[in-house]
Amino acid sequence: MEHNRALSAAGQLNTATTERFQGQLPFESVDTSRLQMLKAERSQTRVLSANRPGRFDRFADRRRRAQIAARHAIESAISGCRDRHSGRLPLPDRASAIAAAIHAAELQLPESWLPFVVSR
Repeated sequence: MEHNRALSAAGQLNTATTERFQGQLPFESVDTSRLQMLKAERSQTRVLSANRPGRFDRFADRRRRAQIAARHAIESAISGCRDRHSGRLPLPDRASAIAAAIHAAELQLPESWLPFVVSR
């Protein structure tokens, strides 16, 4: 009896009232002028840092170029798997050659490079 009464009272309780939500929000209103100022400073800093090559940008560029070179090396290794008469290896042999090239890349390259070098 008591359980049914508590259940019906819980069903009639309005939990979506404004007072109920506002009492649980510890957030203050957003200072939009300060937010705009911070966004402007950040974009200005990005523009200035993009104009002069920094130490880390140079390394990122080297890494990107090395990844591109590795991708081209794998593509040339795979494209070298051609038959003299038909121009292509039979499908099972070609698939195994591609798998072997990808496996060689997995063994030699850092794991973080694989998504950029090997696309399946």
